[in-house]
Amino acid sequence: MEGKQVVYWDDEIKGFGLRVSPGGAKTFFYQGRLKGKSFKMTIGRYGKLTAKQGRDEAKRVAAMVELNQDPRQAKEPKEAPVTFGEVMDQYAAYLEKRGKVSARAVANTLHKWIRDEFPKVWNKPAAQVSIDDCMKPIDHLTENDKGRTADKVRSYMVSAFKMVINARGRVGVPERFRHIGIKANPAAGIEKPEGASEARERVLSVAEFRAYWRRLESLPEPDRSLAKLHVLTGGQRQKQLARVTFSDIDRDQGGMVILDYKGKRAQPRRHHVPLLPECLEMIDSISSGPFVFSASGGKTAITDRYLNDIVSVVREEMEKAGELENGAFTAGTIRATIETRLAKAPYYVPKEIRAQLQSHGLGGVQDKHYLHDEFHDEKVSALLKLKQLLMDEEVQA
Repeated sequence: MEGKQVVYWDDEIKGFGLRVSPGGAKTFFYQGRLKGKSFKMTIGRYGKLTAKQGRDEAKRVAAMVELNQDPRQAKEPKEAPVTFGEVMDQYAAYLEKRGKVSARAVANTLHKWIRDEFPKVWNKPAAQVSIDDCMKPIDHLTENDKGRTADKVRSYMVSAFKMVINARGRVGVPERFRHIGIKANPAAGIEKPEGASEARERVLSVAEFRAYWRRLESLPEPDRSLAKLHVLTGGQRQKQLARVTFSDIDRDQGGMVILDYKGKRAQPRRHHVPLLPECLEMIDSISSGPFVFSASGGKTAITDRYLNDIVSVVREEMEKAGELENGAFTAGTIRATIETRLAKAPYYVPKEIRAQLQSHGLGGVQDKHYLHDEFHDEKVSALLKLKQLLMDEEVQA
């Protein structure tokens, strides 16, 4: 009858039946008497089990009842608990589903420094993981002077556990991860590791920056143009430059579009970077497409380490010539130097324009919903001041 549960009994196996709910769900079950008492047990959902599998299981249950054994105590063991490693892998998969290009790098980092170094922690049930477990890879990395990597691992662990804690209301997280039972984030109390920001705190002096620029002139192509483009476009992030193709270049306006995936964005931010005339000339001299920042004529993009390798060569030459004032630096230092020097006298580029030029600190409500101007003219002005700084020219009004 419509709106009521219907039961169909098997003709051969006594007590074996198929229960059909008002909503249409079909479930195999067995009903009988054990030790003088009636009992009923669910065998499984039709669809997950075939009719033959349901009948075979019913025969097994009936045989145990005949031997006065309780089949409910011999059911399949409960599903194994979700492990720490599964949480980490699910976090990387979650990033990939959201279109984050960093997903593979996150997975590789977690595998290298936790799974491979601390397999016992990796395989431990997630609900039993403590802050002491989370500190093991952090301590190992900081002891080996890998502060920045330690901070990345710390950040990934915090975000991964936050994901499963909030899993019940989060789209894209499998059902299995919604009932782990974790209420407190075991990695949340880990302090930022020492050495995590050392490279970012280094800023070149004006003399060092100019010496660096002069030494780029002596590099062979395409290193020379690639390193100069990195500076004259405002010190953009290497990973983002590697994604730029010729279709992202606007020759009429004199600029390029970079897809900025950094942060919590589900969709990349379209970051407009002006190109000075000499930048377009350099691009045309080193690449014919599709990739703009390429050491193979455009066939493949530069690697994440390419600019750092160039900087290493130049840095060694500067050190030999006594041009270094405050020690080693990286390609990331160039980015920090550009913002720092443009902020100071005599250039005084406003903070919001520096942020727009380098695409950082733009996650607020105002930037997301109200500011849609690309600030092209203001960015061009900032880049021209940068060029004046490098050439030791007076600031133009």
